[in-house]
Amino acid sequence: MKLVGFDAIDRKLVKIRDAVSPQARERSLMAGAVIIQAEAQRLAPVLTGNLRDSIIISFDGGLNSSAVSQRRFFTAVYIGPSRGKGFYGHMVEFGTSHSAPHPFMRPALDNTRDEVKRAMGNSLWIDIKKAA
Repeated sequence: MKLVGFDAIDRKLVKIRDAVSPQARERSLMAGAVIIQAEAQRLAPVLTGNLRDSIIISFDGGLNSSAVSQRRFFTAVYIGPSRGKGFYGHMVEFGTSHSAPHPFMRPALDNTRDEVKRAMGNSLWIDIKKAA
C-alpha cells in the first residue's frame, strides 16, 4: 500500500503552525481539553469524589500515567488525575491484580472526539483568520 499526499499535508500544517502563535495553539488545545476533562469527570467512578475532583488539565505533564495526551502542532496538553489527590487514577483506569479496570479517561476521549475536533478547529480558525 502506498500513501500519497502526506508531504503536502505536512507542509501545510507547518505553515499553519508558523502562522498561528503558541498562545493561539494553547487556546485551541484548551478548548478541546475542557470538553475531555468534563466527560472524564462525569465518567470517573465516585466513592469519595477525590478521583473525579483530581482530573486536571496541564501543559507541563504533571499527571499520572492514565492521562490522555493530545498532541497538536508540537504542543501537548495533558488531561487526567493529578499526582496528588488522584495518584491512584491509573489503577482505576487499568485495574490491578486485585481489582477490575474501570476506564474513564479513554472513554472520555472516545466519547468526545468529534466535539473536541470541532472546538479546536473553531478556536484555531479564529486565530488563522486573524493571522491571514
